[in-house]
Amino acid sequence: MFRLIAFALLGLFTCWPAKADIIPGRTFDRFISIWLGKQNYADVVKDPSIIELKKQGILLTNYYAHSHPSQPNYFAAIAGDYFGLDNDGHVRVPIQISTVVDLLDWRELSWKAYMEDLPGPGFLAAASDGSTGNGAWDYVRQHNPFASFDSINLNGSRLLNIVSFNEWNADVGAGAVPQYAFLTPNMMNNGRNTSLAHATKWAREFIEPMLSGGVKGRTLILLTYDEAGDDQAPNQVMSLLLGGSIPSSKKGTEDATFYTHYSILSTLQFNWQMPHLGRYDVGANIFQYVQDLGSKVLVANKDPPNMGKVNNAGSYPGPLNSKDADKKLPYPPPNLGLKGSSGLPLLDHVVNLWGIRFKDDTPYDGNGTLYDASFPPQLVPQTPLVEEQEEQEHHHDHDLHNARADADEDEDP
Repeated sequence: MFRLIAFALLGLFTCWPAKADIIPGRTFDRFISIWLGKQNYADVVKDPSIIELKKQGILLTNYYAHSHPSQPNYFAAIAGDYFGLDNDGHVRVPIQISTVVDLLDWRELSWKAYMEDLPGPGFLAAASDGSTGNGAWDYVRQHNPFASFDSINLNGSRLLNIVSFNEWNADVGAGAVPQYAFLTPNMMNNGRNTSLAHATKWAREFIEPMLSGGVKGRTLILLTYDEAGDDQAPNQVMSLLLGGSIPSSKKGTEDATFYTHYSILSTLQFNWQMPHLGRYDVGANIFQYVQDLGSKVLVANKDPPNMGKVNNAGSYPGPLNSKDADKKLPYPPPNLGLKGSSGLPLLDHVVNLWGIRFKDDTPYDGNGTLYDASFPPQLVPQTPLVEEQEEQEHHHDHDLHNARADADEDEDP
């Protein structure tokens, strides 16, 4: 209770602009993701509400979640890794682990996470009942990844950006929807405690007003599912791109490019020319239409090297793995020397947070390989910094020049 009051008071004494300046992106100026729960791709694409929504967007026919149950997938979408998480329990991720929020703040992009039936900013408990009156939990923390990262939940101003759907309605009405919005409906409307048809009908009724002018401008809306309905490989989920940034020629089409929840991060980084997190966000494919309209292709989309072995039905070893002591490993450092989808390096302050541990090996190779319980990541040496690479190339050129000079001398009579 004290924590709730403290954050409420912080909000009273903080000046929040009614409308922040819009920072334009290459292809879109606002990103909204809406998350439904636990259904198989083949079932969802036959649903009448999804068929209607597809007429106004791009169906991603080759999009995959990362593991089971649901919580690891939410972590992956904002952190570029799920750190071996294999449960929906209460976890806390240490402060040196960066997320999409660090990138958004670096770029000075407005953001909020909207959680239906969240009692209020600062609420960090596991669950709460809410508006449905069905006797079950309506809000659950496992669908709110922002609450689990200390880099967010120990920062008062960031924590105030995790709000309920009441604030969503107010922001839409005021024309003040932030440039990054992450929305999770309650356990009824996401389909967990109801049905596939209930969730898709809710989604259609929620999204269509946005498409008809409720949210204006070059907006990209991603409607997706956290995980597939069964626990079998390859964990394919329905994902649909909608919004004012979708060209008319693309509406009603399909995109068979390979994507995962990591593609959200790589797409944001490309669109707003942001650094990366040094994890599996590097090497993840960018939504193809975003790249096509972005006027600059820095890294071409491609299938993962292990495409034929994609499983994604179980979690690999990591610090949040709870089922096997041998699989519980330390948090690995990001890869210091990678370049992301924007061509920029790792976020500066992340380098400072990790310090000397950047000498340690890392599982993040940047080549787009997908890892899971059956194909766990392997530690590799850090990629050299750009400066180190240039220095190595300089030494190589210098040595080559000397070698050629020596050879010329040997050939002189």
